[in-house]
Amino acid sequence: MKKLFFLASVVLCLLAAHSVSAQKIGGFLAYGSEIESLGIGVNGEFNVAQKLTISPSFVFYFPNNDVTWLELNGNLNYYLLREGIDFYGLAGLNLAILSYASNSPYYEGGSNSEIGLNLGFGVNFDVGQSFKPFAEMKYTISDFDQLGIFFGLKFNLK
Repeated sequence: MKKLFFLASVVLCLLAAHSVSAQKIGGFLAYGSEIESLGIGVNGEFNVAQKLTISPSFVFYFPNNDVTWLELNGNLNYYLLREGIDFYGLAGLNLAILSYASNSPYYEGGSNSEIGLNLGFGVNFDVGQSFKPFAEMKYTISDFDQLGIFFGLKFNLK
């Protein structure tokens, strides 16, 4: 049921994104507190109102102790300040997918997934170019609780 709810949420986000054009797309470096590993990712931002954007993202964390961690996120960013420094709060859904290998003849590898709730904040820095450096921090509440810290660039498409 959780996966069906998440899939429906993703479809709604994609339909909303289709009705507006992408405003920003970017890439970033990530750190996850639970996997204790660095990662890389891509994100986008789609305006839906003056202070509200939809921000989907994908994160791949580099394997640590034979565990691979992927995240799909669908967040709503609410901009509190837009004056050279764009400060926003975020909330959304997270799908974490873990796969683990086993080098032991007694244990098999496997995979698991979990849906969670993202809560956090971020900041974009207006440097007067066609891109904006950004930093973001979010906490995911689920069976795979994790604090994520992200640094990257968002490129303006308009």
